[in-house]
Amino acid sequence: MIYLIIAIITILIANILKVLRQSLFIDLYDDSNKKNLTQALSISNLINYIIPFKLGYIYRAYFTGKKMKYGISYSIATIIVEIILDFICVSIIYLVFLLCGIDSFKNILFYVISLGVLLIVGIVLKLFKKQVKRAIYNIAHLFNNNIELKLLKSSWFTIISFENIVTKVNKLKLGIYSICMWSLNILSCYYLGKSLLTETSLIDMFNLYFSYGGMRSSLIKSLNMFGVNMIAYIVLSNILLFAVSFLFAKTKTKKHEELLPHANLNERLNFLELYFNNNDDSEYFKKYLEINNDVAIIEDYSAGSNATTMLCSKDGKLFYRKYSFGKDADKLKDQIDWIHAHEKKLTLTKISDEYYKKGVCCYDMPYVADAVTCFNYVHTTPFKEAWNTIKQALDDIDKNLHTVNKRKANKETIEKYCDTKVLKNIEKIENGEYIKPLLKYDYIYINGKKYPNLNHFKKYLNKEYLYEVFKNDNYSDIHGDFTIENIICIKNSKSKKNFYIIDPNTGNLHDSPYLDYGKLLQSIHGGYEFLMNTKKVSYHDDKIEFLFTKSSTYYKLFDEVVKYLEKKFGEEGVKSIFYHEIIHWLRLMPYKIEKNAERSLLFYAGLIMVASDVEERFEK
Repeated sequence: MIYLIIAIITILIANILKVLRQSLFIDLYDDSNKKNLTQALSISNLINYIIPFKLGYIYRAYFTGKKMKYGISYSIATIIVEIILDFICVSIIYLVFLLCGIDSFKNILFYVISLGVLLIVGIVLKLFKKQVKRAIYNIAHLFNNNIELKLLKSSWFTIISFENIVTKVNKLKLGIYSICMWSLNILSCYYLGKSLLTETSLIDMFNLYFSYGGMRSSLIKSLNMFGVNMIAYIVLSNILLFAVSFLFAKTKTKKHEELLPHANLNERLNFLELYFNNNDDSEYFKKYLEINNDVAIIEDYSAGSNATTMLCSKDGKLFYRKYSFGKDADKLKDQIDWIHAHEKKLTLTKISDEYYKKGVCCYDMPYVADAVTCFNYVHTTPFKEAWNTIKQALDDIDKNLHTVNKRKANKETIEKYCDTKVLKNIEKIENGEYIKPLLKYDYIYINGKKYPNLNHFKKYLNKEYLYEVFKNDNYSDIHGDFTIENIICIKNSKSKKNFYIIDPNTGNLHDSPYLDYGKLLQSIHGGYEFLMNTKKVSYHDDKIEFLFTKSSTYYKLFDEVVKYLEKKFGEEGVKSIFYHEIIHWLRLMPYKIEKNAERSLLFYAGLIMVASDVEERFEK
């Protein structure tokens, strides 16, 4: 009887250690519910005793996953990692048996071959990681969004779990739990063997559970041979394990890293599709999770740049987080510096937190409940009120920004501006996959209307002509990206200024205030925001067709802005502003071609329509 008691106690402790080991992985991203984990393990053990092929693992994954933050997918991932770790441990145990003169060659061979296969698979996965990820994506993409999300999540969690063994899991605890657990398993087998009516050796008991034959068979057939003590061992050890689960206190909620920070399921699916269907290095995703490991991402508000802007939640508070990696991180750092340099005079967004190191930059902005983009504001507010807000913003940058560091333009800078922002971009546009076939036509038809093609406008887009247009420009500090979308308006505001400005852009070379006004024209003259919202474009020969729904509000705002600019800068200044708008469209095109070559036709059409209107205004 004493041997049976020792066997039950040792296997009980071993199973508790197994729960604690699984918790090491869960605690990285969630509060491990040890009560739930212990109960699932006890029932899973009973199933494995009764049903062959260890099918209890399936129940365990389902039962534990139901109460996990990341669900069954992450539960499966942790159990897969656990099985592989145990495979390694059992292989070592059989090797020790063999070295001690105990005949276990067949089992050693099985485990060595199995580990060899796992090693080869691991090497293949490492060497062909991109292809494997793409294959996983292609398989998952065959199903509906719900199933696709589950398949991609499980794959993602498994990958992260294996990476965590090396990088994040407490390896000392992992080693101690594994060594102690398997030592107790061996001890339990030894004492269980001594407790049976027919005394059974340690190796026979161990083989019963862990040999290649034992793993694919049930213990039901063996119960008659081993007698009542075996039944008592199986039943009592797991009843006690289930009972012990109630001793685990309710886990206190702690802060954890976010394994998949997106709260919105569509955003989560988009992120996973990008990860598995992307040929680029995974460094982006590592850095992405590094800076977002303590937040829940609600929605992606990214627009036309390489920076990403997300609405996030942390500790019950909402805020916007903007970040970039690589070379773009340095550019975003310049944006932070610009905001700090002008925040005392200009009506700008506040920066609540910031982070920068080589290759990674991000900053947080407060969430304002009644704040909307100026695009939404002008379309949901009486026109007079909308125009007054835009005029306030124009007056703000004119008085508090364009008066800072004033100086005259110079020929060298203008020529450099033309080389880098005009001529190089025209060259890139002409090599665009969908644009290049259009260039053989002198005229193209945009939504049925005839326009001169790009070659026609090159006589205005050379250094000599543009120097004459820009030579009387002044330089100062500028915003650089003063579009409608970068003016944030606050509804029901009691403040005199019901707006603030976001997302400055540095590195413009020709730092004329006219660039800022040209950016505003890109919105209300070129209709940039409406093109962004246009989903489909069709094309054939010299024709481009799309649904262009620029609103009457934009036309009215355009008239008011032109009057404002004419009064302030005269015809010469306004001409310069319109030409800067054309250059903004040229600068935009390479980015659009790179992101979506087919959709770039929309913005090429926008460029041509704007250039045609500018020619009509100033060149005829």
